[in-house]
Amino acid sequence: MDLFSAARISGVPEDSIHQLLALRLIEPVTTHPDQGPLFSADQRALLEILAGMDVLNFRLEEMRDMARIVETLTVTRHSETAEQYRVRLSAFTHSLTRRAVASEQQIRSRTDIIGLLTSRYPWLNP
Repeated sequence: MDLFSAARISGVPEDSIHQLLALRLIEPVTTHPDQGPLFSADQRALLEILAGMDVLNFRLEEMRDMARIVETLTVTRHSETAEQYRVRLSAFTHSLTRRAVASEQQIRSRTDIIGLLTSRYPWLNP
């Protein structure tokens, strides 16, 4: 899907997706000469998670780590590395439930991230 479709489907504004691309937090599947960056359906959830992490003021390194975890669990589900990342993702989800929030938007982002992660990875227990 192109950038416009990715933004529409994920609910993440196009300028936020451009920012995620510029920071190299997400890489498009390919780049089409006319349509620009193209994304897979699997990347939709990652776009939403990273946008929510931005609202919650996560550091860039933490967002990169989340992107690495999600990509690894998507590509190599049954590897030893994937098992280590499952443990890290579980710890992240647990700590996210305790993360201090100050605004309604942050509360909504925290709830959305937890919902996205637990629906994509049902073995997570926040």
